[in-house]
Amino acid sequence: MRCRRAFVFSLDSFVAFTLIVAALYTLVFFSTVPSAYYSALTQANYLAKDSLVALATTTYGGEDSSGQTYLDLILSRGAGPARLYAGEMIPDQFGYKLEIADYAEGGEEDWTVIYSTATDDDPLLNTHKREYHKLKATAQALYLVVLKERDIGESPYGYITCYGDSTVCDLPLPYEYEAGDVALKLVKLTVFT
Repeated sequence: MRCRRAFVFSLDSFVAFTLIVAALYTLVFFSTVPSAYYSALTQANYLAKDSLVALATTTYGGEDSSGQTYLDLILSRGAGPARLYAGEMIPDQFGYKLEIADYAEGGEEDWTVIYSTATDDDPLLNTHKREYHKLKATAQALYLVVLKERDIGESPYGYITCYGDSTVCDLPLPYEYEAGDVALKLVKLTVFT
């Protein structure tokens, strides 16, 4: 009689454990099913990433371009080119904001808005969405700006001979080398609906 009771209690606890695991599995399954906005969020994510890559890699073909990309042009000239070039890539049902974090000062991350459709009040030039309602997706890119070109000078280790077969003369010391200066910036494009 005692063995049957132990068997029944063990079976009862196993069934209870199975029901708890099934309930937890069902809860996790239904909470991770994508919402109705999943496809729109994926589209916005791809749109932000592809637009930023296109701006960073496409060379501007204007008269004063000198090999600049569209992103170079936007960062040097501000909101006008941002509205013009980024606005052509992003459909009107999306709004967008282009920001930059400048690390040239070596300080904290401080985002500066270059252009945002939410703050552009010109209805003729800005036909994009102005308010964030459902979702937003961001894409970021590192941007390296050369502030001062390096000057390597003349190498003191060039081929110098004095009076004969491979006799090295005095080296022209000190060696003049200027490293140049660069700045690291982080560009963020946020697309929203």
